[in-house]
Amino acid sequence: MPYPKLLIGKVATRRNLQGAWEDISRFARPQSHGLSEQTILDFRSNLNINLEHIRDELLAGNYRFGSVRATSIKKKGGKKRPLKISDIRDRVVQRAITRVLERPLSRRFNLYNSVSFAYLRKRGVQTAIKQMLVYHQKGCGCILEADIVDFFGTVDIKKLLTDFIFPNLPDPTINHLIEDAFRMEIGNWENIPEEDWDLYPESSTGLPQGGYLSPLFSNIYLSEFDRRMLSANFRLIRYADDFILMCKTKQEAEDAYKLSCQILEGELNLKLHERNDTDKEARTRVVYVTQEPIQFLGIRFNGTRIWPAGEKRQKLTYKLDSISHKSQSVLALLISMKNLLEGWVAAYGYTDLNASFIEDIEAEVNKHIWKALKRLGWKISKDTLSNEQRHYSGVKSIGLSLSNVRNNLNQEDRNLYEKYWSG
Repeated sequence: MPYPKLLIGKVATRRNLQGAWEDISRFARPQSHGLSEQTILDFRSNLNINLEHIRDELLAGNYRFGSVRATSIKKKGGKKRPLKISDIRDRVVQRAITRVLERPLSRRFNLYNSVSFAYLRKRGVQTAIKQMLVYHQKGCGCILEADIVDFFGTVDIKKLLTDFIFPNLPDPTINHLIEDAFRMEIGNWENIPEEDWDLYPESSTGLPQGGYLSPLFSNIYLSEFDRRMLSANFRLIRYADDFILMCKTKQEAEDAYKLSCQILEGELNLKLHERNDTDKEARTRVVYVTQEPIQFLGIRFNGTRIWPAGEKRQKLTYKLDSISHKSQSVLALLISMKNLLEGWVAAYGYTDLNASFIEDIEAEVNKHIWKALKRLGWKISKDTLSNEQRHYSGVKSIGLSLSNVRNNLNQEDRNLYEKYWSG
């Protein structure tokens, strides 16, 4: 049995495996499954035995990752994002590895630097937007927007492992597991439409989107970019592969762009989307925000207001419609509506959700609840739910949820955000 202080011993502790299981099962759908079709529910029904089998295989040195189930989801503009979904047991092991490596590698690569906001505790979209506004308050009105072309699909895995990961591990006892995690083959080619085959190129590059090692390793791969931009005193705000640089002058933005290309394209073998400062749809461009609004992490910003991008509003409409059509009982309907609306307001309550915006959403919610109740056999005389009926349904008004969210902001943050609300 491996000495417990070795990495494989730490990965295989029952406590670590239990914690990994809790991490992956907390937010996964009960019927989520990989190629073997074993679901979260199936795994949970024999949890102790399943975790013991994994532990025994890890300590014996014969654990091997299985094949993945490939599928895709549609992105904005109709493009598809390829996903490779692992079996539940493989997710547990990947998460167990991440739990052991996260703290030491975060320290080694300074992942909690001042410019990175994705996949880090107590950071996220809102903290990134807050930093954008802080810089704007300091006179940074010229912005370099940039995005890396197919970042997760083009990360140089060999470079990642040999230059970044393996030299910084205290022992090599899990090297084979990490390598195997990036060699997992697709096991359901027969179920993938021929027109989607190009989404899954056979190459040694790429971090699997949805993989439990990918968030940590993506930040590690870009840590040198963070370090160099910080050393050059550029005001970088990076959320995974999506980033902006807040500048005071056009020349500063040009210098930031030049260094970004040097590091990302010249040294990390990545590619930025083609720059076009006159194209509103360009993924890489330099703009003065008061002349041309930007969109960053689903938030629109024009120098005086911040508000949710149109697709975020559309996504809310889609989910409202889906709940109203699929709920099988009144209780399920109201719980789903309540959770959706409170979650959406929690995500965007710091932005400018003005009175007319809220009124439109309220009317839409009332209409969807009314339609669902009619479908479920309730007799309601009017053609929509009244505000009074909505109140008694238990689904809070958007205005009340918004007040709760904003009341929970600390005063410093509220003072900052209020400057970008229209009223």
